[in-house]
Amino acid sequence: MPRRAQEPVDQAPSPAENRWSRTVAERSTRAHGRRTLVKVLDAAEAEFAAHGWHGARMARMAKRAGTAHGTVYAYFADKDDLLFAMWQDVGVELNSILQAMPPLRADPEGFADLRRWVGQVCGCFRRNAAVSHAVGEALSDEETLRGGKAALREQGRVLAVWEQRIRDTASTGLDPTMGALAIYAIIEGANESVYRDELLVTEEELVAGVSEFIQRSVFGSTSVPAPAGTPSSVR
Repeated sequence: MPRRAQEPVDQAPSPAENRWSRTVAERSTRAHGRRTLVKVLDAAEAEFAAHGWHGARMARMAKRAGTAHGTVYAYFADKDDLLFAMWQDVGVELNSILQAMPPLRADPEGFADLRRWVGQVCGCFRRNAAVSHAVGEALSDEETLRGGKAALREQGRVLAVWEQRIRDTASTGLDPTMGALAIYAIIEGANESVYRDELLVTEEELVAGVSEFIQRSVFGSTSVPAPAGTPSSVR
């Protein structure tokens, strides 16, 4: 088991500490220890961004953080434990937004609500892309990892909410379970492709494309409202 760092208590949490608040609270109670832990977490995120799950190395994380290799193991048992801790913080934000999908409606106001939500989702994926990508890689061939299992549990809760949103429309032949899975795959896949520079679009284009996919999938090909000011003859 990793040890809890023990240093003098002082100072309020920094913005970086707040980003990793759950991990910091669980794994260090002292001010200097909190600062060191945050440096390790930030370094781990940079390492995952540069090398992915499989290529990331704890030794390089320690070097990036400006601390001894053994210090990383004072907080985390191994790379799996580290990713699990990071996902606990990232997952709180991401899954809160994902579960907040608004009611699906075919009218312009409903589509505007959907588009605002998709914007929030894509923004969250962008902020946490390195960790989300590492979790996805870990899941691809190592489903027993703690971070991957935690992500799968949370995904199940998200899909249950989305299935009910589709079911509540009572206006589509789309199977709610398959529809929710397809929407998740598009959101995750599109954001992953943007992260890997495989899909070269602006964030506005990404949000518009994902929103239209969801709307058309649920309500049909003609359900996306035309932009304001579009002449009726071309709608």
